[in-house]
Amino acid sequence: MPTLITRAEALRRIEEEGGKPRCLMCAIRDRAVGAVHAVFEDDELLVMLPRYVRRWGHLMVMPKAHATRYDQVDAALWTRVSQRSLQAARVVERVMRPLRCYMASTGSSAGELTQSSEHLHVHVVPLYQADDKPSDIFSWQGGVYVGAPAEWAALTRRYRAAWDQCWP
Repeated sequence: MPTLITRAEALRRIEEEGGKPRCLMCAIRDRAVGAVHAVFEDDELLVMLPRYVRRWGHLMVMPKAHATRYDQVDAALWTRVSQRSLQAARVVERVMRPLRCYMASTGSSAGELTQSSEHLHVHVVPLYQADDKPSDIFSWQGGVYVGAPAEWAALTRRYRAAWDQCWP
């Protein structure tokens, strides 16, 4: 069962894994900050399980090319991001059976490592409670869930097994 840890503990662990890289998403892409649990990857995109989450089963879809603004991404690439985000949501629904999924492209200028990468990406978050709200999903104030290596491996396997069956 995933373990709930405090925000402070999560930030401490992230610092130990690689500190505050210039771009967290590029560091993840380059495997420079901890393990990457990739569900799908090709030359342009990475679909992965973020290791610090508010809801177990959360997926993230990101273009590998560094871009911080939509005018830096051509329409064909963002169409692929959108298609893979839809596929990721279908995988989450099939495997985790949430009440619904929340999908968002987020970013922050707050300067905090968590939830603040300016590198364009999409979160696909399973919602298990009827009253789940985005303000809670993207805030680490209530702590975050982390998994043991075997838990990450098992969830990655389950998602990969469903991946091809869920193509839009």
